[in-house]
Amino acid sequence: MYNLSVHQIFQNLFKFFTFVLIYLIIGQIYGCNQNRGGEFIKLDEPLRDVLPKITLIVPDQVNQKGDPIEITVDKKYSGKGEYYIGDNQTHEFLYTLHKKHAVEANKYIYVVVSYNWGGSGTFYYLTAVDKTTLKGDKVFFLGDRVEIKKLAIRKRPIGSVTINYMDRESGTSMSEKPDKLIEYDIMFDQGKLTTFKMVKFK
Repeated sequence: MYNLSVHQIFQNLFKFFTFVLIYLIIGQIYGCNQNRGGEFIKLDEPLRDVLPKITLIVPDQVNQKGDPIEITVDKKYSGKGEYYIGDNQTHEFLYTLHKKHAVEANKYIYVVVSYNWGGSGTFYYLTAVDKTTLKGDKVFFLGDRVEIKKLAIRKRPIGSVTINYMDRESGTSMSEKPDKLIEYDIMFDQGKLTTFKMVKFK
């Protein structure tokens, strides 16, 4: 009887510690998921007042010195700039910050910015703007002449967003209207891009 009781005690203790261990592991995973992206950084002004003060770091292009091109948006939300094409020559480009597609997350302001490098294409990027510096130097390329539908904050993980936009099938003429809905769940954290989900709807 005594041996059986001791055996039962050890079984119960084992079950208890196993339960505690599982609970701690789940809590750790859940906590990491919640805290991913860090603490919320408060802006000094409402988002609508901050957007014109954003400095865009123009993707894929440099100036004559080989440095990244920086542009302060201002209240027009669009403008012109020049990028280096070689042989001491520059070429004009156009940019637009699409203020209706801008949301505030914990560390970043996410906003859609489009660029035209002087040809027929208009290239759209989801841009992550650091709230401490107001510099948008992290971008995710969406496509050429796409149609943005919606940009929204996600509840989980904290700091992530969902973007919906219309694009074309690969190989389709660019003169065709975008007819495929694409959805991305995405986040920048510590300078790194994470895409949680990509779905194409017919």
